[in-house]
Amino acid sequence: MPESTPSGDAPSRSETARDVVIFQVKLWLEGFKDVVLMPLSLGAAVIDLVFGGSTLYAVMKLGDRFERWVHLYAPLEEPESKPEDPDPQSLDRLLNEAADGIENKAASSRPEETEASWSSS
Repeated sequence: MPESTPSGDAPSRSETARDVVIFQVKLWLEGFKDVVLMPLSLGAAVIDLVFGGSTLYAVMKLGDRFERWVHLYAPLEEPESKPEDPDPQSLDRLLNEAADGIENKAASSRPEETEASWSSS
């Protein structure tokens, strides 16, 4: 049985399309993070073993902060649990602002295309 959406209502097609694009960007970023952290963590561990210190744990903290910033499964959260004003630097906010800009540009260009097609007929 599939899980219901957080709000209980089925999302619109545009919301689903927007969420899938944002989810794919986040998945790509998570994968990139993993590829970067693998050799970085091995190098940090070698440095810690040879010279002592806590370089590995600093790398792990960096990975944790990045993961929290990406917040891969944010759309699954209940609306009540989401903060009113999310961090202005959060990835969700940046991606949503970018999507809003793209949607606004697409919406503002549609009437001109329709008028142009009518006038050329």
